[in-house]
Amino acid sequence: MKVVGRIPGMWALIAFTALNNVLGGGFMALMDAYGLSMMSVQAWGFVWGGLSALMIVSGLLIARTGLGSNPVRTILLVNLGLWAVTVVFPMQASVVWLVAGLAAYMIAMPYVEASEQTVLQKVVPYERQGRVFGFAQSLEQAASPLTAFLISPLTQFFFIPFMREGGTGARWIGDWFGTGDARGIALVFVLIAVLGLVLTGYALSSKYYRLLSRRYQEAPGDPTSDAESAASPATAV
Repeated sequence: MKVVGRIPGMWALIAFTALNNVLGGGFMALMDAYGLSMMSVQAWGFVWGGLSALMIVSGLLIARTGLGSNPVRTILLVNLGLWAVTVVFPMQASVVWLVAGLAAYMIAMPYVEASEQTVLQKVVPYERQGRVFGFAQSLEQAASPLTAFLISPLTQFFFIPFMREGGTGARWIGDWFGTGDARGIALVFVLIAVLGLVLTGYALSSKYYRLLSRRYQEAPGDPTSDAESAASPATAV
């Protein structure tokens, strides 16, 4: 905690990722129910089999293109794009829209994870990286299950009845958004995505983003790479 506190903007990065995971917990809890409302279990399994391969494609793209000169900015810009996609794909009860939205997520998410690890490795002192990584991951990963436990009953007892025929939401927006149980889940997705956009927009305009970006630019390179270069026969020659 002392190491994290000495790095300008690091607490903000950990908090941002944890809050992002809080919002993502809603998708973790409800996505299967939403997908299965539109297709069979077998089809849903095949969809995820194909989508999972996109993470490998994303990893290859990262290896080919890199993460840009400022991975802190990459984290926020990719998140902005992901939340924008997430606002759009639940708007219609469409398998095509759903699969397209999930495909965009699977391709983009490795960029966020790789960027965060790159920032941590650059700004955290080498001898303390293991402790800081573990501390950050414990906070970030604890967030998703918390939301998953909370959002499911909230969806079942409020949002689904809200969007059923005769419900208040169905009367307000049912003409263009649709009605029924699945549309209640879709409404939760849209609201979560709007919160994600607000959170990311705030992060982009905050002083913590600028502080951490400056720290990243000013930090020395990875000490392991220097050690490897010093030990390389080519360097000695």
